[in-house]
Amino acid sequence: MILDGVDWVVRRSHHVQIDQDRLVFVAGELDLDRLRLPDWQVPVVPSWRDERLVDFFLLFNSINFCYWGQPKWTISFQEQPYDGAFGMMAALTRALDEGYPLLDGAFLARIRVDEFRHMLRGNVPIPLEAERYAILQETGTVLVSEFGGRWHEVVRQAGGSAVRLVELLIAHFPSWDDVTQFEGRRVAFYKRAQLAAGMIYQAFGGQGWGVFKDLSQLTVYADYKLPQVLRKLGILVYDEALSTLVDSQTPIPAGSRMEIEIRAATVWAGERIRQALAGRAPEITAAHIDFWLWETSQRKSPDDRPYHRTLTTAY
Repeated sequence: MILDGVDWVVRRSHHVQIDQDRLVFVAGELDLDRLRLPDWQVPVVPSWRDERLVDFFLLFNSINFCYWGQPKWTISFQEQPYDGAFGMMAALTRALDEGYPLLDGAFLARIRVDEFRHMLRGNVPIPLEAERYAILQETGTVLVSEFGGRWHEVVRQAGGSAVRLVELLIAHFPSWDDVTQFEGRRVAFYKRAQLAAGMIYQAFGGQGWGVFKDLSQLTVYADYKLPQVLRKLGILVYDEALSTLVDSQTPIPAGSRMEIEIRAATVWAGERIRQALAGRAPEITAAHIDFWLWETSQRKSPDDRPYHRTLTTAY
Protein backbone atom coordinates (compact mmCIF):
# COMPACT_ATOMS: atom_id res chain seq x y z
CA MET A 1 0.00 0.00 0.00
CA ILE A 2 2.80 2.43 0.87
CA LEU A 3 6.23 0.79 0.64
CA ASP A 4 6.41 0.52 -3.15
CA GLY A 5 5.85 4.24 -3.49
CA VAL A 6 8.40 5.29 -0.90
CA ASP A 7 10.96 2.89 -2.39
CA TRP A 8 10.40 4.65 -5.72
CA VAL A 9 11.21 7.98 -4.08
CA VAL A 10 14.22 6.75 -2.12
CA ARG A 11 15.85 5.27 -5.20
CA ARG A 12 15.55 8.66 -6.94
CA SER A 13 16.36 10.86 -3.98
CA HIS A 14 18.64 13.88 -4.47
CA HIS A 15 18.62 15.44 -0.99
CA VAL A 16 18.19 12.58 1.50
CA GLN A 17 20.16 9.36 1.70
CA ILE A 18 19.90 6.36 4.02
CA ASP A 19 23.20 5.18 5.47
CA GLN A 20 22.55 1.45 5.40
CA ASP A 21 25.72 0.55 7.31
CA ARG A 22 24.82 2.93 10.10
CA LEU A 23 21.25 1.60 10.11
CA VAL A 24 22.43 -1.98 10.55
CA PHE A 25 24.79 -0.91 13.34
CA VAL A 26 22.06 0.98 15.22
CA ALA A 27 19.65 -1.94 14.85
CA GLY A 28 22.29 -4.35 16.06
CA GLU A 29 22.99 -2.28 19.17
CA LEU A 30 19.33 -1.63 19.99
CA ASP A 31 18.11 -2.99 23.32
CA LEU A 32 14.99 -4.98 22.42
CA ASP A 33 13.42 -4.04 25.75
CA ARG A 34 13.01 -0.54 24.34
CA LEU A 35 10.71 -1.85 21.62
CA ARG A 36 7.28 -1.67 23.19
CA LEU A 37 3.85 -0.27 22.46
CA PRO A 38 2.02 2.33 24.57
CA ASP A 39 -1.33 1.52 26.18
CA TRP A 40 -2.51 5.17 26.18
CA GLN A 41 -3.49 5.07 29.84
CA VAL A 42 -2.35 8.64 30.34
CA PRO A 43 -4.07 11.69 31.90
CA VAL A 44 -4.80 13.39 28.57
CA VAL A 45 -6.82 10.42 27.26
CA PRO A 46 -10.26 9.50 28.68
CA SER A 47 -10.26 6.36 30.81
CA TRP A 48 -12.99 4.67 28.76
CA ARG A 49 -12.32 1.25 27.26
CA ASP A 50 -15.35 0.99 24.99
CA GLU A 51 -16.48 2.41 21.65
CA ARG A 52 -16.16 5.96 22.99
CA LEU A 53 -12.39 5.57 23.09
CA VAL A 54 -12.45 4.48 19.44
CA ASP A 55 -14.40 7.64 18.65
CA PHE A 56 -11.90 9.71 20.63
CA PHE A 57 -8.80 8.45 18.82
CA LEU A 58 -10.35 8.93 15.40
CA LEU A 59 -11.58 12.41 16.34
CA PHE A 60 -8.12 13.25 17.65
CA ASN A 61 -6.33 12.04 14.53
CA SER A 62 -8.71 13.92 12.26
CA ILE A 63 -7.05 17.17 13.45
CA ASN A 64 -3.72 15.81 14.71
CA PHE A 65 -1.19 17.77 12.68
CA CYS A 66 1.21 20.73 12.60
CA TYR A 67 1.73 22.16 16.07
CA TRP A 68 4.98 24.05 15.55
CA GLY A 69 5.29 27.80 15.86
CA GLN A 70 6.84 30.58 17.91
CA PRO A 71 5.63 30.49 20.58
CA LYS A 72 4.39 26.92 20.44
CA TRP A 73 0.67 26.41 21.04
CA THR A 74 0.27 25.16 24.62
CA ILE A 75 -2.81 24.44 26.72
CA SER A 76 -3.44 23.91 30.42
CA PHE A 77 -5.16 20.72 31.54
CA GLN A 78 -5.47 19.60 35.16
CA GLU A 79 -3.06 22.43 36.01
CA GLN A 80 -0.36 21.00 33.74
CA PRO A 81 0.91 22.43 30.42
CA TYR A 82 0.68 20.30 27.29
CA ASP A 83 1.66 21.00 23.70
CA GLY A 84 1.83 19.10 20.42
CA ALA A 85 -0.22 15.95 20.02
CA PHE A 86 -0.56 15.54 23.79
CA GLY A 87 -1.85 19.09 23.91
CA MET A 88 -4.52 18.23 21.33
CA MET A 89 -5.60 15.12 23.24
CA ALA A 90 -5.71 17.17 26.43
CA ALA A 91 -7.78 19.90 24.72
CA LEU A 92 -10.30 17.37 23.45
CA THR A 93 -10.52 15.63 26.82
CA ARG A 94 -10.98 19.01 28.50
CA ALA A 95 -13.78 19.87 26.07
CA LEU A 96 -15.50 16.54 26.73
CA ASP A 97 -15.24 17.19 30.47
CA GLU A 98 -16.88 20.58 29.85
CA GLY A 99 -19.85 18.89 28.19
CA TYR A 100 -19.14 19.34 24.49
CA PRO A 101 -20.55 16.29 22.59
CA LEU A 102 -17.48 15.92 20.39
CA LEU A 103 -18.10 12.25 19.66
CA ASP A 104 -21.41 13.07 17.94
CA GLY A 105 -21.07 13.65 14.21
CA ALA A 106 -24.17 15.85 14.16
CA PHE A 107 -22.54 18.24 16.63
CA LEU A 108 -19.30 18.36 14.62
CA ALA A 109 -21.21 19.08 11.40
CA ARG A 110 -22.71 22.24 12.90
CA ILE A 111 -19.97 23.25 15.35
CA ARG A 112 -19.63 27.01 15.65
CA VAL A 113 -16.32 28.85 15.30
CA ASP A 114 -16.56 30.23 18.82
CA GLU A 115 -17.12 26.73 20.24
CA PHE A 116 -14.20 25.37 18.25
CA ARG A 117 -11.85 28.13 19.39
CA HIS A 118 -12.92 27.75 23.01
CA MET A 119 -12.19 24.02 22.93
CA LEU A 120 -8.68 24.57 21.55
CA ARG A 121 -7.93 27.66 23.61
CA GLY A 122 -4.29 28.04 24.60
CA ASN A 123 -1.56 30.60 24.88
CA VAL A 124 -1.83 31.38 21.13
CA PRO A 125 -4.21 30.33 18.34
CA ILE A 126 -3.40 26.86 17.10
CA PRO A 127 -1.65 26.69 13.68
CA LEU A 128 -3.93 25.94 10.71
CA GLU A 129 -6.96 26.84 12.79
CA ALA A 130 -9.26 27.36 9.78
CA GLU A 131 -8.21 24.03 8.25
CA ARG A 132 -8.94 22.17 11.48
CA TYR A 133 -12.34 23.80 11.80
CA ALA A 134 -13.25 22.83 8.22
CA ILE A 135 -12.09 19.25 8.81
CA LEU A 136 -14.29 18.88 11.89
CA GLN A 137 -17.30 20.05 9.90
CA GLU A 138 -16.41 17.71 7.03
CA THR A 139 -15.98 14.88 9.51
CA GLY A 140 -19.37 15.45 11.08
CA THR A 141 -21.16 15.66 7.76
CA VAL A 142 -19.65 12.39 6.49
CA LEU A 143 -20.24 10.59 9.78
CA VAL A 144 -23.92 11.53 9.80
CA SER A 145 -24.53 10.70 6.14
CA GLU A 146 -22.53 7.46 5.92
CA PHE A 147 -21.69 6.06 9.36
CA GLY A 148 -24.62 6.71 11.67
CA GLY A 149 -22.95 9.74 13.18
CA ARG A 150 -20.17 7.92 15.05
CA TRP A 151 -16.55 7.12 14.29
CA HIS A 152 -16.63 3.60 15.71
CA GLU A 153 -18.94 2.54 12.89
CA VAL A 154 -16.01 3.07 10.50
CA VAL A 155 -13.96 0.63 12.59
CA ARG A 156 -16.84 -1.84 12.69
CA GLN A 157 -17.02 -1.79 8.91
CA ALA A 158 -13.26 -2.42 8.72
CA GLY A 159 -13.95 -5.92 10.08
CA GLY A 160 -10.76 -6.36 12.08
CA SER A 161 -8.45 -5.12 9.34
CA ALA A 162 -6.14 -2.16 9.93
CA VAL A 163 -5.53 -1.90 6.19
CA ARG A 164 -9.27 -1.78 5.53
CA LEU A 165 -9.69 0.89 8.20
CA VAL A 166 -7.05 3.03 6.48
CA GLU A 167 -8.80 2.47 3.14
CA LEU A 168 -12.18 3.51 4.56
CA LEU A 169 -10.73 6.66 6.13
CA ILE A 170 -9.01 7.85 2.98
CA ALA A 171 -11.97 6.95 0.76
CA HIS A 172 -14.67 8.72 2.78
CA PHE A 173 -12.82 11.59 4.46
CA PRO A 174 -10.85 13.67 1.93
CA SER A 175 -8.62 15.30 4.53
CA TRP A 176 -7.15 11.89 5.45
CA ASP A 177 -6.01 11.12 1.88
CA ASP A 178 -2.30 11.74 2.47
CA VAL A 179 -0.87 11.30 -1.03
CA THR A 180 1.44 13.25 -3.31
CA GLN A 181 3.08 13.06 -6.73
CA PHE A 182 6.78 12.42 -7.26
CA GLU A 183 8.30 12.27 -10.75
CA GLY A 184 4.93 11.36 -12.21
CA ARG A 185 4.09 8.65 -9.70
CA ARG A 186 1.49 8.70 -6.95
CA VAL A 187 3.08 8.22 -3.52
CA ALA A 188 1.00 7.55 -0.40
CA PHE A 189 1.93 8.03 3.26
CA TYR A 190 -1.40 7.93 5.15
CA LYS A 191 0.24 9.07 8.36
CA ARG A 192 -2.85 10.02 10.36
CA ALA A 193 -4.95 7.07 9.19
CA GLN A 194 -2.24 4.56 10.08
CA LEU A 195 -1.62 6.21 13.44
CA ALA A 196 -5.33 6.05 14.26
CA ALA A 197 -5.37 2.32 13.60
CA GLY A 198 -2.24 1.84 15.70
CA MET A 199 -3.58 3.81 18.64
CA ILE A 200 -6.83 1.85 18.71
CA TYR A 201 -4.94 -1.44 18.58
CA GLN A 202 -2.63 -0.33 21.37
CA ALA A 203 -5.29 1.09 23.67
CA PHE A 204 -7.34 -2.11 23.48
CA GLY A 205 -4.35 -4.43 23.66
CA GLY A 206 -5.23 -6.00 20.33
CA GLN A 207 -8.56 -7.18 21.74
CA GLY A 208 -12.16 -6.13 21.21
CA TRP A 209 -12.24 -2.94 19.19
CA GLY A 210 -8.47 -3.25 18.78
CA VAL A 211 -8.44 -6.58 16.93
CA PHE A 212 -6.48 -5.86 13.76
CA LYS A 213 -5.10 -9.05 12.26
CA ASP A 214 -2.97 -7.23 9.68
CA LEU A 215 -1.39 -4.43 11.73
CA SER A 216 2.04 -5.63 10.60
CA GLN A 217 1.25 -4.36 7.09
CA LEU A 218 1.37 -0.74 8.24
CA THR A 219 4.49 1.43 8.20
CA VAL A 220 6.05 3.94 10.55
CA TYR A 221 4.27 7.28 10.53
CA ALA A 222 5.97 9.92 8.39
CA ASP A 223 5.98 13.05 10.55
CA TYR A 224 8.36 15.71 11.94
CA LYS A 225 10.00 13.93 14.86
CA LEU A 226 10.99 10.59 13.31
CA PRO A 227 13.25 12.04 10.59
CA GLN A 228 14.81 14.33 13.20
CA VAL A 229 15.78 11.29 15.30
CA LEU A 230 16.89 9.21 12.32
CA ARG A 231 19.14 12.07 11.28
CA LYS A 232 20.57 12.36 14.79
CA LEU A 233 21.29 8.61 14.76
CA GLY A 234 23.18 9.05 11.46
CA ILE A 235 20.71 6.92 9.52
CA LEU A 236 19.29 9.77 7.44
CA VAL A 237 21.85 12.01 5.77
CA TYR A 238 20.75 15.35 4.31
CA ASP A 239 22.68 17.16 1.60
CA GLU A 240 24.01 20.66 2.25
CA ALA A 241 21.03 22.48 0.73
CA LEU A 242 18.46 20.57 2.79
CA SER A 243 20.61 20.70 5.95
CA THR A 244 20.77 24.47 5.68
CA LEU A 245 17.01 24.81 5.36
CA VAL A 246 16.22 22.41 8.20
CA ASP A 247 18.85 23.74 10.60
CA SER A 248 17.78 27.34 9.99
CA GLN A 249 14.14 26.32 10.50
CA THR A 250 13.23 27.68 7.10
CA PRO A 251 9.82 26.32 6.04
CA ILE A 252 9.94 23.61 3.38
CA PRO A 253 6.78 23.56 1.23
CA ALA A 254 4.42 20.61 1.47
CA GLY A 255 4.67 18.49 -1.66
CA SER A 256 8.13 19.79 -2.57
CA ARG A 257 10.85 17.36 -3.58
CA MET A 258 12.74 17.88 -0.34
CA GLU A 259 9.70 17.28 1.85
CA ILE A 260 8.64 14.16 -0.02
CA GLU A 261 12.20 12.77 0.16
CA ILE A 262 12.31 13.32 3.93
CA ARG A 263 9.03 11.48 4.48
CA ALA A 264 9.83 8.65 2.08
CA ALA A 265 13.27 8.07 3.59
CA THR A 266 11.70 8.03 7.07
CA VAL A 267 9.23 5.30 6.13
CA TRP A 268 11.82 3.26 4.22
CA ALA A 269 14.37 3.52 7.04
CA GLY A 270 11.71 2.31 9.47
CA GLU A 271 11.08 -0.71 7.27
CA ARG A 272 14.79 -1.45 6.91
CA ILE A 273 15.25 -1.26 10.69
CA ARG A 274 12.37 -3.73 11.10
CA GLN A 275 14.02 -6.07 8.59
CA ALA A 276 17.39 -5.74 10.37
CA LEU A 277 15.73 -6.74 13.66
CA ALA A 278 13.71 -9.62 12.22
CA GLY A 279 16.29 -12.24 13.09
CA ARG A 280 16.33 -11.25 16.77
CA ALA A 281 12.71 -10.16 17.12
CA PRO A 282 10.40 -11.41 14.35
CA GLU A 283 7.36 -10.14 16.22
CA ILE A 284 8.47 -6.51 15.96
CA THR A 285 6.28 -4.32 13.73
CA ALA A 286 6.69 -0.85 12.34
CA ALA A 287 4.57 0.41 15.24
CA HIS A 288 7.28 -0.74 17.68
CA ILE A 289 9.95 1.03 15.62
CA ASP A 290 7.83 4.16 15.43
CA PHE A 291 7.24 4.37 19.18
CA TRP A 292 10.91 3.73 19.96
CA LEU A 293 11.92 6.57 17.64
CA TRP A 294 9.25 8.86 19.07
CA GLU A 295 10.32 8.10 22.65
CA THR A 296 13.93 8.77 21.65
CA SER A 297 12.86 12.16 20.30
CA GLN A 298 11.57 13.11 23.75
CA ARG A 299 15.06 12.76 25.26
CA LYS A 300 16.45 16.20 24.56
CA SER A 301 20.16 16.97 24.33
CA PRO A 302 22.16 20.13 23.58
CA ASP A 303 23.30 18.82 20.20
CA ASP A 304 19.79 18.19 18.86
CA ARG A 305 19.17 19.62 15.41
CA PRO A 306 15.73 21.00 14.51
CA TYR A 307 13.03 19.03 12.78
CA HIS A 308 11.94 20.22 9.35
CA ARG A 309 9.18 22.81 9.22
CA THR A 310 6.35 22.13 6.78
CA LEU A 311 2.92 23.69 7.05
CA THR A 312 0.57 20.80 6.29
CA THR A 313 -2.53 18.96 7.44
CA ALA A 314 -0.87 15.61 6.70
CA TYR A 315 1.18 15.45 9.92
